[in-house]
Amino acid sequence: MKIVCMIPARMGSKRIIQKNIVDLGDGQPLMSHVIKAAKASNCFDDIYVNSESNLLGRNAKAEGVEFYKRPEHLSTDTATNDDFTLDFLKNIECDYIVQLLTTSPFITEEEIRNFTSQLVDNDLDTLISVKDTLIECVYDGEAINFDKMKPTPPSQDLTPIKAYACTLMGWKKDKFISNMEEYGCAYHGGAGRTEFFTIEGFSEVDIDTPEDLELARAVWSYLNDKKN
Repeated sequence: MKIVCMIPARMGSKRIIQKNIVDLGDGQPLMSHVIKAAKASNCFDDIYVNSESNLLGRNAKAEGVEFYKRPEHLSTDTATNDDFTLDFLKNIECDYIVQLLTTSPFITEEEIRNFTSQLVDNDLDTLISVKDTLIECVYDGEAINFDKMKPTPPSQDLTPIKAYACTLMGWKKDKFISNMEEYGCAYHGGAGRTEFFTIEGFSEVDIDTPEDLELARAVWSYLNDKKN
C-alpha cells in the first residue's frame, strides 16, 4: 500500500500576492511549515508539491520533497480542486492521497498521523477535516442546533456544527477517480464511505486574506515566544 501527500500551491493567488512564499516572521516560505510537518509525521511514501511554478518547485526540492508540475490551465482561478487532484492521481502511483494545504501552517505532525491513520485503518473513501463550532447557528433563517422557543443553553451543551476546515483532505485513489467519472466531482466524497476529522486550536488558522496573514503572524510570534 502506498500513501502520498499532495501539497497544492500556485503563484497566482489574488488576495495575497505570491502567498505561498510569504513568511510569518521566521524568514522561510509559508509552504515550508506544512512540508516540515508532513515530513515529521513519517506517514507518507512520497510528498509532492503540486504547482505550475518552477520557483515553488525549487522550494520543494530544497525542502527535500518532490515537485509535480501541473499544467498551466490547472492553475487558473477557474480550475477546481477536483481538476488538479484528478490530473495528479492519473500520473502518480498510490493507493491513498492526503492533501495538505500550505495556508494552514500550524497543523501538527500528530494531527497528520492521526488523520492518515483514520483514513487508512477505517478503509475510508474520503476523510474531511472539520472544526467544531459551539455557537448558535442558523441556515436560511432556521435554527440548526438550538430551539429559538427555549432559553439559550450554555454553549458547551450545544450540538457542535462541523464546518469544513479543508486543512487536511484524504481520498482513496480508485474511488476518487470513479466518482469523477460518474459524477464529475469527488472532493466532498461522492459515493463511498466518508468520515470527518476534527482539528482544534491554532491548527484551525487558515490564511486566505491579508487579515488572516496578520493573525497567523501574531500566532507564530506567540508560539515562538512561548518556546523561548
